[in-house]
Amino acid sequence: MVSRRAAIVIALGLLAGAGALLLAGAGHVGDEREPEVTSEAARTPAPVASFSPAPAPVPTPGPGHSGLRIEVSALGIDLPVVEGDGYNAPLFEAAHYPGTSWPGEGGRSVIYAHARARMFGPLAAAGVGEHIEITGRSGVVERYVITQYFPRWPVTNLSWLRPGDHEQIVLITCTTYNYEDPRIIVVGDPG
Repeated sequence: MVSRRAAIVIALGLLAGAGALLLAGAGHVGDEREPEVTSEAARTPAPVASFSPAPAPVPTPGPGHSGLRIEVSALGIDLPVVEGDGYNAPLFEAAHYPGTSWPGEGGRSVIYAHARARMFGPLAAAGVGEHIEITGRSGVVERYVITQYFPRWPVTNLSWLRPGDHEQIVLITCTTYNYEDPRIIVVGDPG
């Protein structure tokens, strides 16, 4: 009896062989003759189908939001801020959580990044009273003071995504591949 995995491998091999025959232009198995070419268009090889998924569109910041930087100088954090997709954390950038306010617009702004060195990893050493600065493309700086620090926020608690009733910034780290690992949450109010 053939295992399921072996059957899949055999089927994929047969499909690959059939595809190679089709791409090579063979009319029949065993037909050794070159196909007759009657026009220039027919000499152009057919494009090979690609089975790779199309790349996901990269979100871009809305008008007036490109060029933002986040800095927590006491921790050595200094990153560009890009529009995020709410799921993927880019390397060496901080991402704005879609649907939340942008810094300086009132309401709650959520910014997330990897919990790694030269990203948001240093938030593990954050403390109440430290300063967060968001600098815009025009040089305008929004300043916040850390008022809350949560070193072990449960990954299932998404209350930080609720709209805020005042200007506030929430910095959040990603988790590891273990979904049970906590996140670090830092909350800053204007100051």
